[in-house]
Amino acid sequence: MILFLSSAVFGQRLVKMLPDTLRFCSDDSSAYIELKHDFEKNAIIYWNTPSTNVSNVKKLKVSKESGRYRLRVISAQSTFRDSTYVKMYTKPNLNLRDTVLCKGQSFLLDAKNTGARYEWNTRENTQKIKIENSGRYWVKINNKGCSIVDTVRIKFLQNAVAAFNNEVTFCLNEENKALSVKANTAGKISWNTGATSPNIIATKEGWYWVKTETKECGVQTDSVKVKLKACECEMLIPNSFTPNEDNRNDYFLPVAQCEYLWYSLTISDRWGNVVFTSNNVNAKWDGRFKGNLCPEDIYVYHIESTEKGTDKKLVRNGHISLFR
Repeated sequence: MILFLSSAVFGQRLVKMLPDTLRFCSDDSSAYIELKHDFEKNAIIYWNTPSTNVSNVKKLKVSKESGRYRLRVISAQSTFRDSTYVKMYTKPNLNLRDTVLCKGQSFLLDAKNTGARYEWNTRENTQKIKIENSGRYWVKINNKGCSIVDTVRIKFLQNAVAAFNNEVTFCLNEENKALSVKANTAGKISWNTGATSPNIIATKEGWYWVKTETKECGVQTDSVKVKLKACECEMLIPNSFTPNEDNRNDYFLPVAQCEYLWYSLTISDRWGNVVFTSNNVNAKWDGRFKGNLCPEDIYVYHIESTEKGTDKKLVRNGHISLFR
């Protein structure tokens, strides 16, 4: 930083050539005081600094410590004197680190450097901010004009989610008696059957439990009671689907094994809002509502049917887990 000084008043001994105060950052390589006045060639310039004395230079390098800088110029006309106080400010120091956390946790991001001014990309101006969502965050720290910018990425991982309720009933002749859990790819999965995969097939009645373990979310457990029953006119209803357009399990589609005089399928979200309805027995839900993707969640299905030939009316209610 180069400062240009005001003109001297010749013929006087006390001349204002330097500002009262100068401010610099301690790591500023361009911190100079430059005397811009033109004295005669034989004029002698003396600088008295906090650390040393310097002669016959018009451009003076500022040292890293604060203090009084005194100037004396001796010319044939007179001796001129002036001084300025130099304040050195420390540049903020910060090294934010990328962090991975479990979803649902909160995290205080600390910019440290107490007493400085802060400007976050979240429009907050405090030293610490609370982070609850994944994203890229940056902060600008300013200490009396000395500033730095640092950036960090925060990622929240989804905890394990079981694709079943406390109790589930399958028909004896149902082939796909699947129990599923969605866990982080880096986590461990353990079923009481000895399986370690996200999906298992229930082979008998009883309790099934699953344990998932990740570094970020720790150990989580869940359990379900499986019941089996003999079904007459069966309808196979999946308990989960993954509408991610990979051509595998992309639709929720109840499979009827009977003919019906009347059929109605209604799917609602957890707040009771209808997201899909149809009277077509072959209708399938693609996980969208009015063309927009529905979020991952557990939805409620309601099926009413009247069997052809027996006029038997049945109502089926249950839950369907949507994963992407």
